[in-house]
Amino acid sequence: MRRVILLAAVAALIATACSGDEATETFGTPAETDDSGPATNLADAIRSNAAANPDRRFDDATTECLILGLVDEFGEGGLAELGVTPDSPDLQNGAVFVTPDSARRAVDVGMECVDVAGSLVSYLPTDVSLLGDSIECVAEQLQTDTFRDLFAELTASGGEPADLLSYGGAQIPIGTLLLTCLSPEELLRVNELLP
Repeated sequence: MRRVILLAAVAALIATACSGDEATETFGTPAETDDSGPATNLADAIRSNAAANPDRRFDDATTECLILGLVDEFGEGGLAELGVTPDSPDLQNGAVFVTPDSARRAVDVGMECVDVAGSLVSYLPTDVSLLGDSIECVAEQLQTDTFRDLFAELTASGGEPADLLSYGGAQIPIGTLLLTCLSPEELLRVNELLP
């Protein structure tokens, strides 16, 4: 279960493949804005690129939030320094966020946009059930600075979501998270899923 929970969360959080802010309700429709300046053009280019990706991991509203959030957080100039421009709008599934600072800023945007608890539930195997309180607890813990920093380190190093489970500094936080959030019965069910 440890594996399932963290794969779900990391997949949802590290895959900040777009930038955003909850300014539109329909993906592909530009946000209401007072200007049509460079930042808007960049957001439009990223939006078009994301819409063409058949493997998008998020729903339209989350994708739009991520797109606008990253453009707002980094600005046109900051994203250009990371290699993201209207002519090259692919965020490469977070691969452009290669410094700890830029990765952490991207993770923070992702935490504002992604429904962590909902993502956890959607990734659980059908034969595994956790109490709603346990899911909420895990989701809250994954949004703490400890896990945000771990996600940022993993993103900056080019790691994959599953790598968090073997990441050197993650074992103690993961163990603490599970012991804090899961009941003894849930811990037993989780243990049965581990190899």
